[in-house]
Amino acid sequence: MENDVCKNIERCPIFVKGALVNDFTGVAYRNTFCLMPGKYKECKRYLAAQATGKPVPENIMPNSKKTLEEIINLINSK
Repeated sequence: MENDVCKNIERCPIFVKGALVNDFTGVAYRNTFCLMPGKYKECKRYLAAQATGKPVPENIMPNSKKTLEEIINLINSK
């Protein structure tokens, strides 16, 4: 059976480029959104990337208070 975790975990800029405040924050996001089966489908970074096909700004977190529409508009305005 296929593992239902985020396929972008190894290349997600918030982990790779160190956009997070500290390692504890990174662990919390990874455990909550990336590694919990199916939870990545609620990650606003994942959803915005899927919708636009473009990179998502590093300052957008998985649980951003911005709506998905706001994030998509931000991405498309660049």
